[in-house]
Amino acid sequence: MYQVRIFTLRDGTKRKIKIEEGMTLQDELQELGISESDIFQMQLVVQGDKI
Repeated sequence: MYQVRIFTLRDGTKRKIKIEEGMTLQDELQELGISESDIFQMQLVVQGDKI
């Protein structure tokens, strides 16, 4: 089971990143090459979870 953060940007595109332990939001944004002002919405999703 792992976590993924999905960023919906102001231009309507979506970016997705797998969250690694110890990673900050700023690290995620830097890895994706976006800034906070580009973000319209953020969503945290748990992948591989069997309910």
